[in-house]
Amino acid sequence: MKQTTYLIWLIVALVAIVSPSIAQAQHIGIAPAEVRIDNLAPGEETEFEFLIRNKDDSAHTFSLSTFYPEESERREGRAKFPDGSWISFSPQSVEVEANSDTKVKVSVAIPSDRKWAGKEWEIWLRVSPEDKEFLVVNYYIRLLVSTGQGLEAGPKIGLIVGIAVAVFLLGYGVYYFRRRAKAK
Repeated sequence: MKQTTYLIWLIVALVAIVSPSIAQAQHIGIAPAEVRIDNLAPGEETEFEFLIRNKDDSAHTFSLSTFYPEESERREGRAKFPDGSWISFSPQSVEVEANSDTKVKVSVAIPSDRKWAGKEWEIWLRVSPEDKEFLVVNYYIRLLVSTGQGLEAGPKIGLIVGIAVAVFLLGYGVYYFRRRAKAK
């Protein structure tokens, strides 16, 4: 009987300690939960927005960062994103007023190097409350990035050289045949 009473008081104490954090977690929302970027060519940059919704009666401040999930948590066929610095947040930290929404802009820029072409990556975007309590609930957005096969089209040196040679040969041919015609 004494052991049962002790166990009940322990459960009540744990619920009292944890319940404020659980209540906070129920009042915060992130949308979308997953973002897919397909065929982003190396050398290109893209942007998207996500929404932080605060249904609580008080304002909350969140810091934004990247998070590398374990291989077992990533989607099948997805590799670890090579460099978190390729992702930037605007703003890096955001305060969401009570009963309101705030949009956050995210930029993803892949360096222009052929080794990044044709890749399938995954990284998570972490939204962490700055006001730390006993139990901190972090929110995550799954970011799936697929790179295209080619780099951005640049000047085609072979075509430029070919045109220059053709113009030179055509000019020389006209000159040669005109000179030959005058000699007769």
